[in-house]
Amino acid sequence: MTTLLRRHPVLATTDLDEARTSVGETFCPHGLTVTDRRGALSLVHNAASVGCIGINYLRYGDEVRITPGTFGSFYLVQIPLGGRARVRVGDTDVVSDRRFASLPSPTLPVDMVWSADCEQLLVHIPRDAVQSAAGTDEPVVFHPLVDLAAPTVASWMRLVRYACDEVDSESGLLHSPLAARHFEQVMVGGLLAAQPNTSTHGPRAEETVVTSRAVRHTLFLIEEHPEKSWRVADLAAEAGVSARTLQASFHRERGTTPLEELRRVRLARAHEDLVAGGPGAESVTEVAARWGFFHLGRFSQAYRAEFGESPSRTLAS
Repeated sequence: MTTLLRRHPVLATTDLDEARTSVGETFCPHGLTVTDRRGALSLVHNAASVGCIGINYLRYGDEVRITPGTFGSFYLVQIPLGGRARVRVGDTDVVSDRRFASLPSPTLPVDMVWSADCEQLLVHIPRDAVQSAAGTDEPVVFHPLVDLAAPTVASWMRLVRYACDEVDSESGLLHSPLAARHFEQVMVGGLLAAQPNTSTHGPRAEETVVTSRAVRHTLFLIEEHPEKSWRVADLAAEAGVSARTLQASFHRERGTTPLEELRRVRLARAHEDLVAGGPGAESVTEVAARWGFFHLGRFSQAYRAEFGESPSRTLAS
């Protein structure tokens, strides 16, 4: 595992109560339970700050459920470095992994389950800093699923990585209060520009919010149930938009289509199964068929393009 912010340790512990109390002091009081009674918690928490923005590395080392209710006074961009998290924000469920971060807003209740191998980079931003930058006294609500491949989000993530490098450097520029103050403004303004939110202005703002939500709900359905025989019409009906709108929204936001996304997720699941296999395990043909690939030659070609090797080589390694 890659442990960030090594020069800024807060706590390393196997004690559940100590972990709950310490993390609660950094963020907010919350419920913390290990989902497997036979599990063994192994928390690592490192943290630093740049102006008003907190940057945290956190892993629990076991599957845990975290129930903070509402954050109230802050936003938290949760960026998985490994593993995955299931996050419910208000009425919206998202699956967060190395491709998708999550962003609960302060006024919405949050309920999360982190997998045992989940480790996350958490960017803590005060609510008043966001509202000030947005020029509003009203709560700003972000879409909770953050597509890390979106160009504007990828640009914002470069700021996050820069901040991590700087705070871990003894001579980092962001140790200067003046530089840190200006950088925090760029971070907050950049997040407002990169991630759809209710402060978005313009005549098509409402339409953009609706279609972005449809894309994110479709991504959730595909991640949760890639084994289903989805048609575009089925996904569009679940998302509450027309098939044409869903196709156009995917093209605009992701440069792809819903079915191409489904194919990518199925390839990833097949890859996971093949990596977990070995001598005596299922054959490549059986794994491919389970994930809807019935033409072995096309499956092998697509697999090699995605993972750089043949499925049979993955299974044998």
